Amino acid sequence: MKEKEIELKFIINSDIKNKIIADLEKVAEKTHEEHLIDTYYVPYYKSFEVDNQTMECVRIRQQDNKSVLGYKKIHRECNPVYCDEYETEVSNKEQAEKILFAIGFSTQMVIDKTRVSYKYNNFIFDFDSVKSLGELMEVELIDNSSDVSEIYNFVGKYGLTKKDVTYDGIQMLMKKILNNK
Repeated sequence: MKEKEIELKFIINSDIKNKIIADLEKVAEKTHEEHLIDTYYVPYYKSFEVDNQTMECVRIRQQDNKSVLGYKKIHRECNPVYCDEYETEVSNKEQAEKILFAIGFSTQMVIDKTRVSYKYNNFIFDFDSVKSLGELMEVELIDNSSDVSEIYNFVGKYGLTKKDVTYDGIQMLMKKILNNK
């Protein structure tokens, strides 16, 4: 797995999602469809946020019959923004949680979503339907030889521009929704 992730995230509506997927179905490879439950954890001894921006995250993702422990460090000072990402499969989610709790972490939130993914040229498209949040699309560069302008060229056909990109992590987006209830 690569440890540097460059992606753009868009909050989209169902109509745009359906149009993009219909076009991708003609030219791209559908790689998978899955149900994901992401549990995010935060330490009591430091904040993972700076100026209301998530800078780090620890999560356990449940997918299929496996659990994956992950850590991300977000580099917002760079253009494009990217993440250092480290993941490893854990055989026992409950034991992994006990370890996190023992070293000072608590559960921040649980995010339940379904994901449909496509591979097209040098991009991975992930379409997430997130409970209580809505529709998101992430477009990730498969390798770093491409430029994010290629992503904008593609999504521009659907009326999406740089102003439609969100740099908020999914936890921050969910916190905004929960705070507005």
